[in-house]
Amino acid sequence: MRKYPKKIRKFRGRRTTGYGKVGQHRKKGLRGGSGLTTQWFKGKKSYYLKQKALGFPDPAWIHGADGFHRPQDMVRIYKVNAINIKDLDNKLEAYIQEKKATKSGNTYNINLNDLNVQKILGRGQINKQVNVSVRKASEKAIQKIEAAGGKVVLLSETQ
Repeated sequence: MRKYPKKIRKFRGRRTTGYGKVGQHRKKGLRGGSGLTTQWFKGKKSYYLKQKALGFPDPAWIHGADGFHRPQDMVRIYKVNAINIKDLDNKLEAYIQEKKATKSGNTYNINLNDLNVQKILGRGQINKQVNVSVRKASEKAIQKIEAAGGKVVLLSETQ
């Protein structure tokens, strides 16, 4: 039992509670606190609002926590646009209407290089006879196209 009440009781409801300048006697010093958006009201409001309009703060951007990004010119070297044979089978009629493919008899002729497709993959089934010109093709895609009566012509990289 105390003889006198604690001194803090008389400071409750006051701005500084006996510690002088606002923000003293806290664990983070005189900062606004911790976190991504705590300090903006302490004299950086216009900067914060400008950055927020630009899409910041992004936690990865602020802390550098998202690691290394490969340069875009290196990424583009290895970028391969691919198409599955089931998608090719479904889109053949549309390619003919767009004059990106031709049809002679039962056989479709298509150059995927003109469609910016570098590789054909073997997922799905193909029911039409298709002669395909492409830079790369998986073994299953070649097998399935040849089983349907078509053929695959592999183009060289220089074309």
